[in-house]
Amino acid sequence: MNFKKIIWLLAGYSLLVSGCTSKPKFINHPAPDLAVSFEPFNDTGALAALGCDEIYPPSNLLGGLEPPYPIATCAIHPGEGTAELQAEIESGQFIYYTGGLLGNFVRYVVHKDGEFVLLKTEDDFRKMFAPVESPDEALSYALAVRNLAAYYGIQYIQGYKYEVDTIEDTFVSSEADGYLVHLFYDQVFGCGPHWTSTVDAHVSVEGNVDEVGGEAIFRDPNLDELCVD
Repeated sequence: MNFKKIIWLLAGYSLLVSGCTSKPKFINHPAPDLAVSFEPFNDTGALAALGCDEIYPPSNLLGGLEPPYPIATCAIHPGEGTAELQAEIESGQFIYYTGGLLGNFVRYVVHKDGEFVLLKTEDDFRKMFAPVESPDEALSYALAVRNLAAYYGIQYIQGYKYEVDTIEDTFVSSEADGYLVHLFYDQVFGCGPHWTSTVDAHVSVEGNVDEVGGEAIFRDPNLDELCVD
């Protein structure tokens, strides 16, 4: 079940009319000290054949992946590239889509044993980086394969509408068969209201990621009438 869809439905009606107006409690956590290596990707000529419209560093929060290969985000613009590339995208050979109408299909490139390896799908990513065996790796893994965000140091913002009594930063907890990663999703695109929601993702040791819970937590009411393409 895709909990973001449930969140959007709830946010569209019931939460809009029953908002919590009191100041919630905030539980903050320090961000992990992680970093990714990007240096091999400065050789852009060697990357030309990979079909990426853009190559750029991912968030340093992906630095918990094991093995710690240098990694880059490979962004593909909709409707561009060769016919073969477009056929791959249409068949679902990408890890996730981010943005609105002019967004990007996301893949990754890793530098392994002196060569660039293109990871087109979540299955490719799993073969490269599973098993997932630490909280930091679970955080990095979930962020890499889902269009979600980790937030630290969340604070009260005057004028926002809050739907919950407690808001907690990103954290990772161990479970019997993997890890639970507490992340966030911002509904930037589409028409308002534009909610920020929590998304709890279960990351198994084998590298399977499932969204298992979540709820809308706050919004800026000034954006309720805004539509973003």
